[in-house]
Amino acid sequence: MKNFFLVIPTRDRLECLSNLLLDLNAFGTYISQVVIVDQSQVDIESDLDKLPLEFNFTFVKNGREKSVNHSRNQALKHYKDEEWLFFLDDDLRIPSIAFEQITEILKPNIIDVLIPGIHFDGMETAEFKYQTILDTIAKPHNFSKSRFRLQVCSGLNIVKKDVFREAGFFFDENFTIWGDDWDYGMRLLQAGANIYFQPKILVEHLQVSVGGQRDKAKTLNLELEKEKLYFYFLQKHFSKTVVKQQYYIKIFQSVKMFFLHGKISNVLISYKGYKRMLKMKSHD
Repeated sequence: MKNFFLVIPTRDRLECLSNLLLDLNAFGTYISQVVIVDQSQVDIESDLDKLPLEFNFTFVKNGREKSVNHSRNQALKHYKDEEWLFFLDDDLRIPSIAFEQITEILKPNIIDVLIPGIHFDGMETAEFKYQTILDTIAKPHNFSKSRFRLQVCSGLNIVKKDVFREAGFFFDENFTIWGDDWDYGMRLLQAGANIYFQPKILVEHLQVSVGGQRDKAKTLNLELEKEKLYFYFLQKHFSKTVVKQQYYIKIFQSVKMFFLHGKISNVLISYKGYKRMLKMKSHD
């Protein structure tokens, strides 16, 4: 049954995107729509039209200055009423067995959000050491084991239409280089979703050095942007008391580093990040 709506934002990665689309032929039986939202500098549509694909796709151009979440939201305008929404980054490779596993796991109709695993060397034995509370609820101690979790990768997840609608349907375009996975997962959790991470479904993430949102990140002060978005995430989902507590903790830690190492930048980043978050909030 063709009940999957696929969303793929892309930016200057024709070869990666072409390989992913060819991988999707193995899933063609289930695909209702594929929407590609492109921010490339050159035209790639004619190249994509030459691919031997067993499904149709809709090609949408988007401005290079827009965020990847803006691209996803443009794709969502084409959504009809498919049962599942499948969000993909353009630099993924998916073996045919992974598609078989996806349909088998979703068939019992228990899971609302499925997050496949990203393969990396040593994942069978790697054990994660938690640094923050967010890490603890996002990552398994052992990456080879499945679990329910909060963080949902915006660029690799499958979500049931009912909980996606309940979660607000669109992605928050305020998130640029960090935080959209946290915000997306938090909204799904608040919508009552069962969010399931299954590393037995292995996908390869190429993490190529060019294209994608890495180009946009080059124009930003990454530390300051991440700090601003961290406080924005907190104020969006937690009480004012929690936000202020986290701000004071950040300032205290930064001042401590200043006295230990004479480095003032961390204090300034925490202060400016918090103030910029307040400006974002006032513009909402």
